[in-house]
Parts: sequence; C-alpha cells; structure tokens
Amino acid sequence: MAEKNQKINSLIDSSLGRLDELADVNTVIGKPITTASGFQIIPFSKVTLGNLSGGGEYGDVKIVKETDTFPFAGGSGAVVSMKPMGFIIDDGKSCKVLRLTDEPLDNLIERAGEIVRDVLSKNE
Repeated sequence: MAEKNQKINSLIDSSLGRLDELADVNTVIGKPITTASGFQIIPFSKVTLGNLSGGGEYGDVKIVKETDTFPFAGGSGAVVSMKPMGFIIDDGKSCKVLRLTDEPLDNLIERAGEIVRDVLSKNE
C-alpha cells in the first residue's frame, strides 16, 4: 500500500512544485516603471492558480504484462489566470492606487488621458 501511495504522492509533488514558480512576486506586483519626471508606476495583477491531480489502478488486467509502473495510471494539470487590476503611482510624496474595472484593457485605453493629466499635474 505504501508503494502505491508513493506513486500518487510523487505525481502530486511534481505538479505542485512548479506552481510557486508561476506565482512569482514579479507576476503579481510588476516591475516599477520610472517616468522622466521621477514618478514610479507599479502595475499589479490578480493571479489565480488551479491544480488537479489524480491517479488509480487498472485492477486485474491480464492483457498487459504487469511491471513496476503498471497497472498505475495518473495525471495532473494546472490552470493559471492573470488579470491586470491596476497601478500604484508614487510621486515621491504620496502613493495613489489607480484601479481598473472589469475590462482592464478597455478601461486603460479610456483612462489613458486621465492618467497622463494626473501625472503631469503633479509634476507642475
């Protein structure tokens, strides 16, 4: 029984071991962008991770020769979703959070003028 559990544990460990690489801090909080006027604009995102692992045995199958790995069957999969949520704007004196709505790219295009005006007005 311990040998059977080891197979599924190994499968789960190998799939979970890679998820922390996907949720790197630079993925959630982006690298700061420094403007010519000295502002720092830091993007942030929502990262969602999902993992599914499972396995089982075929039972008494007489067609195929039994080996160390047979009759075990297993599989795993992962899903990663990244959604831009907004920006942190640091002018050196204060920080402002600029949130995006449900459609981040549409909102970013619509608010581009506002963002530029806001940054320029603080520069004056």
